[in-house]
Amino acid sequence: MSECHPRPLGDEKRHYWLAVGMAQATGADLQRALEEGVISHGDWAGVVQRCRGCGWAEGCDCWMTAQEKGAAAVPAACPNAEVFARVIEALDPA
Repeated sequence: MSECHPRPLGDEKRHYWLAVGMAQATGADLQRALEEGVISHGDWAGVVQRCRGCGWAEGCDCWMTAQEKGAAAVPAACPNAEVFARVIEALDPA
């Protein structure tokens, strides 16, 4: 039987800024999405909470540093990839 060892959540402030940085790197304007009703305050809080539980935070920092702002596709490793893709699609449908 395998044991489950939950990991502690990451620092809220750090992961807030990681989420903001990822949104900027991918062109997902979360503030505009919030203002236009695409996402709710609860959705935004969920973005930060999912980020806090992500095991890819160090890779995230490294990945974002290498991107041109607003030009990158959301990496599959990001637990918020679906939210960012939904925001991008809703605000800038092709």
